[in-house]
Amino acid sequence: MKVGDVPNNGYLINNSYASMIPLIWILKIFALNGNVDPTRSKSSILFKSVCAMLVLGSVSFYCLAYKISNIYYKLDLSIRLTDSAQIIADYCQYAMDLYFVYRYGRHMYMEYFKQYEKMDNFLDTNCYPAMKRKLIKIMTYFTIIWFLSSFSDMGAWAVTFGWWIPFVHVISYVFLYIKMLTTLDLIANVIQIEARLRMMSNLVQNCYTCTEICPIGMLADSVRNKNWLYCEDERPPQSSKVRPVDNYEIKRLCKCYLLLTEQVMFINKMYGFRVLLNTLNLLLDMVKILNLAIRITIGTQKTLYNGDNYNYLPGFTGLMRFVTCCTIIITLVDQCEQTYRQRERIINVIDHLLLNKRPDEDLKPAIMDLRTLLQDRPISFNMSNFFSLNYSLLVSIASVVVTYTIILLQSVN
Repeated sequence: MKVGDVPNNGYLINNSYASMIPLIWILKIFALNGNVDPTRSKSSILFKSVCAMLVLGSVSFYCLAYKISNIYYKLDLSIRLTDSAQIIADYCQYAMDLYFVYRYGRHMYMEYFKQYEKMDNFLDTNCYPAMKRKLIKIMTYFTIIWFLSSFSDMGAWAVTFGWWIPFVHVISYVFLYIKMLTTLDLIANVIQIEARLRMMSNLVQNCYTCTEICPIGMLADSVRNKNWLYCEDERPPQSSKVRPVDNYEIKRLCKCYLLLTEQVMFINKMYGFRVLLNTLNLLLDMVKILNLAIRITIGTQKTLYNGDNYNYLPGFTGLMRFVTCCTIIITLVDQCEQTYRQRERIINVIDHLLLNKRPDEDLKPAIMDLRTLLQDRPISFNMSNFFSLNYSLLVSIASVVVTYTIILLQSVN
């Protein structure tokens, strides 16, 4: 057994996998964990996935049938259309999640984590506790906002529409949590990439610090004290390497970065289409919730206590759910952008190294090769090559939500 390996049911898992275990425990409830246990048969995994799909499918379509026969006649047409579309889309999303987990789980997931282990042996990574803490923090935040928004929304519907309607609507809250878990699963893997890029950045920064400075006169102090520009609010995980980085280590950094791009390719293959559907479902949720909140506020959607102060509760709690959906997408995009910033940080340090320092004849070509690789093969997370996960995506999503909400309010009566 290697130092740092974690035993789990008779087999060993590495530290990268262990840093995601808190999330994997929850994913197992919905059969959405990428299974790395080689002792489990493929048929047992398939059986668990089918059972989970049948259970949630039965509940979903029962709730939809009950709504059609007993509830929809009380609701506005636009709310009926968006709510029924949401239930069907949520179930299709869950079925697609199960398919991708089954297809890319087990052996491919095992090899995926082995690649991290190989990189960490060179980078001397000591950031597993930090990755685990960051993931637990995001998980806790997501769970709290989901709990508060869902249960307050249930209470508001119970007060204004009666006590039975929230119980048949609870499947929507369950699917929202599943969408959160899918997003968290991707975020956990993005954190893995960011941690390795941060370690590479620290090594390049160490190389910059230890390289002899050029004679540049009055700018010497600025060049010598360049660390202030690249410092983090939190102390980054440090490598145990304190000696100057030579050209051989820079060449190995090139190999590590190339391996990271392959890890990103697997992440995009494993999660790209799932996150695309997930985002579309969240868009549908946001349009439906915003449409409902506005109609209740302006009085076009009647409640049991129309005219009472309680009438506005579903609109207010609906906005809370709207904010929850926005938070899921914003957190994912922000984490991807943090990863992109680490790559940019490496390029910036390399530029200062080449211009303001005196790398030797062996080190300079290796540094330039690393910079070329970083420029030619940027880290990019995407949704099946349709959209990239970056800040510009948030502007597009906001535009879509506003546009379709206005269409529903004006066209569907």
